[in-house]
Amino acid sequence: MTKIDFLEISACEQPLIFSVIAARCQGKWIYCRHKARTTWELPGGHIEPGETAAQAAARELFEETGAVQFDLQPVCVYQVTTEQGVTCGMLYFTEVTALGAIPAASEMAEIGFYDAPPENQTYPAIQPVLFERTLLYLYEQKTGNELWDVLDEKRNPTGRTARRGDAPLPAGDYHLVVHVWIQNSRGELLLTRRTKNKTFPLLWEVTGGSAVSGDDSLHAVLREVREETGFQLDPNCGRLICSEKRKDNFLDIWLFRAELDLHNAVLQPFETCDIRWVSLHELLEMRTKGTVAPLACFEQVLNALEET
Repeated sequence: MTKIDFLEISACEQPLIFSVIAARCQGKWIYCRHKARTTWELPGGHIEPGETAAQAAARELFEETGAVQFDLQPVCVYQVTTEQGVTCGMLYFTEVTALGAIPAASEMAEIGFYDAPPENQTYPAIQPVLFERTLLYLYEQKTGNELWDVLDEKRNPTGRTARRGDAPLPAGDYHLVVHVWIQNSRGELLLTRRTKNKTFPLLWEVTGGSAVSGDDSLHAVLREVREETGFQLDPNCGRLICSEKRKDNFLDIWLFRAELDLHNAVLQPFETCDIRWVSLHELLEMRTKGTVAPLACFEQVLNALEET
């Protein structure tokens, strides 16, 4: 049985033995194939005597992939517990901006570029877990640095910004939120499924989110759909169907017509885990069964759908 725990550096009581790097280059994840194996693995290896974990990571990344320009970001310490004992390593993330040839003396035969981790991994009980932890780190980095434009009670910009996750907005301050309904020519509606780490876990919903600083309502819609599904909507194929002032935000709801092949969807880790088209009848049944997250201004949405 293999058990993996993630620790703060200061909480690790064991010496660090390994450095592992989740490396991305031009949007693709880099995996290595050892000369003696047919399976794939993340770059990494033992920390040599006299090396720091970061020095080992930089060396291993070059030796195993040929990476020559990159910026290592420490993610966390990982601790692997098996029947043989406990070992600890350091997990890093990096964007590789320049790749050279794999050194001739490398243990690796080749590298591969993947949108998602390959199925045939060398360490299937460990490295997929490290990859998932890296995705969580990237999600936390993104959301923790997200800024909202603060609006007043009449929806006018105040010139101030607020950081997502900080203290709640004070009374009288608002930000912009958008929801987007997407309907195809068959009358079906696009739903995505929330990941289990979010509120309303694993329930279905329409795409939406907060506008970031500099977004207007339409640009927020286009960005949210692109980030959560991978699809680029035509801005000329949508219309604003209603707006609502809520406790600390203004909600805009949009309706778009689009023909989307869901085989081409690219779901955002820690945001969406599934995607589907449903008929209006199916949607109403899902609401009755409680498998859909709360849908704001649903009566106005139904009226807009009847008009199309």
